[in-house]
Amino acid sequence: MTLTHAWKTSLTSNRSTAQEQLGVLRTEWSSTDACFKTYKYVSVASDTTVANGTALTYTDVLGQVASSDESDGDQNQVCGVGIGAITASYYGWVQVSGYHSAVITNGDDDIADGDTLILSTTDGTVDSVASATASTHSPVGIAVTADVDGSNTVAAQLCCV
Repeated sequence: MTLTHAWKTSLTSNRSTAQEQLGVLRTEWSSTDACFKTYKYVSVASDTTVANGTALTYTDVLGQVASSDESDGDQNQVCGVGIGAITASYYGWVQVSGYHSAVITNGDDDIADGDTLILSTTDGTVDSVASATASTHSPVGIAVTADVDGSNTVAAQLCCV
């Protein structure tokens, strides 16, 4: 017997009222990237607008409110990465695990394949710790390519769960 869950919202949902249980995880197969990806349903802070690739921190103790403003959270309170537009104070899905092709970097142009990605002190972005070097911050993921200097993005295997 196969168990399935009928979600009320699409992964790109951007709603002014909660349509799913806050904090619920959703795992789906991506035929585009041929891998499983995990998402979390969150509320977005009033000072945050989410776009694809935006790195996010939690602002609350339950891990249900996401913000791109580092002063709202902490580099160790990793929430995930945006997968589409979510308006400030709205509800939607963010990616917490699996391959993401374009995580926004802080623009240092120094991320190499295999580096650990951490939340940057620049809002909504990631920075890196060199491969084989211990990080003092919780990882967002691991870079699976070098960063793309022209767009300040990097492909990553996320591990925010």
